[in-house]
Amino acid sequence: MTRGGGSGDEHDAAPVPLRAGHTHLFRGARLLLPATVSAPKPCALELEFSDRVRTPAELLAPVRPDEPWLLVVGAHRTAAGTALPARSWPVTRVTPGEDGTELRLGEPLPPPAP
Repeated sequence: MTRGGGSGDEHDAAPVPLRAGHTHLFRGARLLLPATVSAPKPCALELEFSDRVRTPAELLAPVRPDEPWLLVVGAHRTAAGTALPARSWPVTRVTPGEDGTELRLGEPLPPPAP
């Protein structure tokens, strides 16, 4: 599922933790990579929501320099039982900080046509 830039070795490592401050994702949501990650790189992630639900995700590099990074999140259920489909989200801003690297999400991409 690699879009660009990367040898594939990054997908052999353990998933990088990514934390969300809410139980779901939305345009404008802020996610936090650990402080050990100073800049985005294509990698497998384990996304943890505020309700402690965890789901696999992947951060994909842009194909062209003018395109955004892409966060691909697998289908999952919230702790309350709401089923959420797999979605892809453009990363509109990347902000390094003392606590980690913050990713800000844009409008989700439309789901693939059936």
